[in-house]
Parts: sequence; structure tokens; C-alpha cells
Amino acid sequence: MTGFGPYKGTETVDFRELKDNRLFVISGATGSGKTTIFDGISFALYGQASGEDRTDIRAMRSDFADNETQTAVELTFEIHNKTYRVMRQIPYIKAGNKNETAARCELYDQTEDGEVPIVDRQIVSEINTKVEDLIGFTQAQFSQIVMLPQGEFRKFL
Repeated sequence: MTGFGPYKGTETVDFRELKDNRLFVISGATGSGKTTIFDGISFALYGQASGEDRTDIRAMRSDFADNETQTAVELTFEIHNKTYRVMRQIPYIKAGNKNETAARCELYDQTEDGEVPIVDRQIVSEINTKVEDLIGFTQAQFSQIVMLPQGEFRKFL
């Protein structure tokens, strides 16, 4: 995650360090960036934050990011012994400009021979459809089943 949420620079979370532990807790003080990790995963996969109270993706840009820092989230994930990389950028207005920077999104299959695009065009609609096909969940289902966003535990109960 770069320039995303409270993170000014680039932060890397490597879940491979968990090895075979399938259940884990992300804990920390209020405001330390726990929910941002979930938002980053959800944004990379679906182009949306993990909770209903964070619907404006432009608001996910860090207030601390330098003017030249492009806000982006990149996620490498494995499904059925295949590895994929998805990257999404959030548009923002650089100081002194009137127009936003361009948003980008990319989805690749990582093979032994390098990365191979798995959509015809690297555009949001095609990537969103392909991610849903790969994972088997919509964003709403993913949020309900895979992660329980902070502040939405009452709904779960």
C-alpha cells in the first residue's frame, strides 16, 4: 500500500509469514491502520473499501502522502495453485493542477515465464468481473465471509 489510509509511504504486509496458520488476529491501538489493511485488500480486489462507511475511494488517499506519491495498492494472491497480481491506483489532484491524475488498474497471472495479462483490456469493469470469477465472491460476500470490518460486528451478530 502506498500513500493509502494513514500510510504516508509504502507499507508491505506479507501474510506468507503466517505459514500454515489459517486463523490470525490483526490487533493494535485505535488509528494504527488495522482496518486499512482490510481496506487495502478489498480495494485491490474489488476497487472498494471493506466497510460501508468508507465508500469514497478518493478519501482513502493518505493525508500525509507527498504531492508526487501516487496512491496505489498492489496485492499478490494465490488461488488453486496459481498466483495473480492486482494493482489499483486512486486518482488525486496534484497541487497546482486542475485535473486528477489517471487511475490505473492491472491484473496479471504470474507464470514461470513472467506476468501475463488475464483480461483483454486493463480496465475496471473487466478486472472486477475477472476477480469475482477467480475468487468466487462479490465484494459484499467477500466482506461478510472473509473479513468482518471494524464497527460492523453488530450486523454480524
